Amino acid sequence: MANNELLRNAKLKKISIERAEKFISNECWMDVNLYGKLYKTRDSSSITCGYHSPPYQGPNHTDAVGFDQAILFDYEPAVIGQSFGPSWSTHWFKVDITIPDSFNGEEVHLIWDNGSEAMIWKDGTPVQGLYGSTSHERRAEYILSEKATAGEQYILYIEMACNGMFGNPASGGFLSPPDPDLSFTLNVVELAVLDKQVWDLFWDFDVILGMAKELPDEYSKSWQAVTALDSIMNVVYPGDRSTYELGKRISEKFLSSKNGESKHVINASGHCHIDTAWLWTYSETRRKCARSWSSQLTYAEKYKEHVFVASQAQQHFWMKENYPGLFQRMKAGKEKGVFLPTGGTWVEMDCNIPSGESFIRQFLYGQRFFEEEYGEKCTEFWLPDTFGYSSQLPQIVKGAGMEYFLTQKLSWNLINKFPHNSFIWKGLDGTEVLCHFPPADTYCASVSVEEVVYTEKNFKNKGISNNTTLLFGLGDGGGGPQMRMLERLRRMNDVDGLPKVQLTTPHNFFQKLKDEFGAIETEVPLWSGELYFELHRGTYTTHAAVKYGNRKSEFLLRNLEILSSISSLNGYDYNRIEIERLWKLVLLNQFHDVIPGTSIGHVYTDTNEHYLDVSVNGSKLLSEVKSRFFREHSIGGLVPSYFFNSLSWDRSEIVSTNLETEYSQKLDDGNNLCVVTAPSLSFSSIDLQFNKLATVDQNDTSIIMKNEFLTVEFTLDGNLTSIIHHETNNEVIENNKYGNQFVIFDDVPFFWDAWDVMIYHNQKRKNLMPSSIQIKETGHIRVSVEIIYNISDKSKITQTVYLDALHDYIEFDTVVDWYEDRKFLKVEFPVNVSSYNASYSTQFGNVQRPTHCNTSWDMAKFEVCGHHWADISEYNFGVALMNDCKYGYACENNTLRLSLLRSPKRPDDNADMGVHTFKYALLPHKFGLEGANLPKRGYEFNVPLVSISDDSNSFPLIEGLLNSSFFQVDQENLMIDTIKLAEDDDKAMIVRLWETLGGRGTCHLSSSLPIASANRCNLLEEDDEFLPFELFGDVPVKSIEQNTSNNQLSFKYSPFEIISIKLHFE
Repeated sequence: MANNELLRNAKLKKISIERAEKFISNECWMDVNLYGKLYKTRDSSSITCGYHSPPYQGPNHTDAVGFDQAILFDYEPAVIGQSFGPSWSTHWFKVDITIPDSFNGEEVHLIWDNGSEAMIWKDGTPVQGLYGSTSHERRAEYILSEKATAGEQYILYIEMACNGMFGNPASGGFLSPPDPDLSFTLNVVELAVLDKQVWDLFWDFDVILGMAKELPDEYSKSWQAVTALDSIMNVVYPGDRSTYELGKRISEKFLSSKNGESKHVINASGHCHIDTAWLWTYSETRRKCARSWSSQLTYAEKYKEHVFVASQAQQHFWMKENYPGLFQRMKAGKEKGVFLPTGGTWVEMDCNIPSGESFIRQFLYGQRFFEEEYGEKCTEFWLPDTFGYSSQLPQIVKGAGMEYFLTQKLSWNLINKFPHNSFIWKGLDGTEVLCHFPPADTYCASVSVEEVVYTEKNFKNKGISNNTTLLFGLGDGGGGPQMRMLERLRRMNDVDGLPKVQLTTPHNFFQKLKDEFGAIETEVPLWSGELYFELHRGTYTTHAAVKYGNRKSEFLLRNLEILSSISSLNGYDYNRIEIERLWKLVLLNQFHDVIPGTSIGHVYTDTNEHYLDVSVNGSKLLSEVKSRFFREHSIGGLVPSYFFNSLSWDRSEIVSTNLETEYSQKLDDGNNLCVVTAPSLSFSSIDLQFNKLATVDQNDTSIIMKNEFLTVEFTLDGNLTSIIHHETNNEVIENNKYGNQFVIFDDVPFFWDAWDVMIYHNQKRKNLMPSSIQIKETGHIRVSVEIIYNISDKSKITQTVYLDALHDYIEFDTVVDWYEDRKFLKVEFPVNVSSYNASYSTQFGNVQRPTHCNTSWDMAKFEVCGHHWADISEYNFGVALMNDCKYGYACENNTLRLSLLRSPKRPDDNADMGVHTFKYALLPHKFGLEGANLPKRGYEFNVPLVSISDDSNSFPLIEGLLNSSFFQVDQENLMIDTIKLAEDDDKAMIVRLWETLGGRGTCHLSSSLPIASANRCNLLEEDDEFLPFELFGDVPVKSIEQNTSNNQLSFKYSPFEIISIKLHFE
């Protein structure tokens, strides 16, 4: 009998809930429900609307027509039902409003729906964004006045953008490539009087309905919510205003019941995740920010408790640049505590692909901007949406003056559920930061009861903490919190049956969490190493050109800063403004939907222009600074060639130059191969002697390349069958397998086309066989063969394989004509090495990952990110695979794979189509990665010697310049990564080193430069610890022309530590 009664009650509850849903539905019964009565009356006759359509500028517009121009236009009458287009175009409206007599004393809203995004301008400043739609993202109302005066007049301008919140996708889903010819319709233009009684009752009812639906049947509060809903519906007659008070009494009584002191607390912060580019371009993001952030500042005038956080200094800078009036409102909002900058970085960057120095610049430029414009630096690293997190981030976050980290993306893991929400993250070097993953598993919450209940239920660390966060507001395409969300928050602040939901700042939340962790006696949850994301692994490879541009730009700027900094001591005007501008272009393109290759094609038009800008203007600056060291000169008709070694150790490299010597090798282009031996961070000329030899021979069955380190054998079909490592006499390639094996995989993920490569892709593969092989170079310094592979009737690989007399690796220079459809090209090397783990280059370090699938956590890492190299090693032998612009790797058992090219079709149906040039090298070595010092080898492969004078007759301007090191370190496991002028001191230089192999000790850094004093500093270049230094020689070094003396300072270091030293000069 009891069970029957429970079943009967459950059925009745379901009926009551469905009845309640219809009572506030915006989809049906609006003529007789509460939603349909939100506005007392509407009027369109008091509005005059005109439009002007400026010339179409396309999706990459950078000079969109602004307000100052818009007010000068002649406007034509606009009518309801009129269409505007095409995609990405802009249209301006002038709206003249007179408040009707009947609206006197009422709260009057402008209702505007043009089917796309738009922005209201008032008195020359953006005041609110609009979005016309039938979805939950719709924001069509603007509060014209909370207490209108009859006859009052308003002039508003509305800037219509012909794109939706998620761009302009063609039919087939929101990730479809853009349709260039969409149009949008002016649907609604009217004034409306808000019925405040209905509004208040509506949101009371909404929260009570959520509790009835989401609280378990075992909770009495759930049944009490159903009773309250029935009671309200039974007494309220929509349209009969005399009944509203009766319903309000019932809702107020229900919501007035408070929680106990121990109830879980959800710390809510308004948030608007705006992708800096994604399904739209950078230029449209500027307007998205203005639309979104102006809305929040306007809402804060009505909702005094509102707290809104906004990350990404780049976006703030755009507001300062393009919307100065809005930017002043933002700064005023910061002073009031309602508009809070957060995050500390220039953009919310990808955390797999950028270099370690790029990470530092993200924080350096971000924190400096926030401090300069808002008066303080950020304390929390804010990155809700990116595709994995480098193990060096904790050290960099701390070094940039932050204590905390917030993200949530790992909740998307496809295989393993991450075990914590609140925990300590321990980085590669041992640095720890306090982390929180919001348990709502979203950064775009709508503050529904469902999300609030789920937050507490899903929180994995209930035993040690009673606080979580909730990030609410429309996101990705912008928008931010809506009034419906703020109304719900007012009702859920403290109501029995739900967690307490309190608006607060991220900093205050983390302080609470820190206090809780400090008070517990049990062990705090700890996660060591990288936060690997078990999804979106294709982002290591998609859109290869943006990754190529990133790598080349990072190293170009590195060389430019090193030479510019040193030259500044000799009177060169260090072009700080231009170098920073170029860096910020690189940082912008590292946004987490740009450099991963997951944006629409129009975005990569911008990135290509940015990388060209960096290349052209960076190279121009580099040429200028070179001239500070050398002048045009020739001796007896001999044209000297000079080179700069920007690495902090001695090295020898083969160079191409117009200088011919007794031992040089003539090339087809007329230049000559020569050898340069260069000390650490010094200028050198070519070697006059070189007696090593590389050979190539062909017999009846094979082509054999040989130098003193390796013997490499190809079949006459072009297959690589053998590599003998002379020092160990080991055969590198597994028996009966081919090295350098190109493989095509089918690449069809579940949904996220440009993002994902799935674990099953390995099950469907096709080995590519060479079409031809021929010997190209037979010279003594370098030999080569050319191999061609026909991938299909559309795609082809042309590869030149080099073996030179100087190096112990075999190099593969590759050109791919690529026109495939959802295929994945990789190259693999099955090697005679057995190890449970492989090692991969990462930012300022290396990480180990499994080569097996023993557990689900191991299995999930079937595709991983690496930078300059990957390595698999045994006790006394190993093999490394280096590259110059790739980031995707895999190591399955003993097979090393490098991911080369993908061909997804959404959101860019032309992704990666075209010609690609890249190189990689296989490096067999004795001992493990430490013995081979692979971090240095990876840098050597990526950082060629800088040619100083190959195109002009030059001679050193400075006596003793050649072969004299500007800086040297005495430890093999220490590397100077960066030399730059200090941000705020033209007489100070930052030298940044890092420990490369996981050791500790004391390092001596010596320099021939005129150092006056030295300090260790953090990554923001704030002085920390004085470093004593010794002077060798009789007199202090006064200029770089007197570079025979050396200053030396010493410092201690620990595994994978990043060390920044500020050198002061007289």
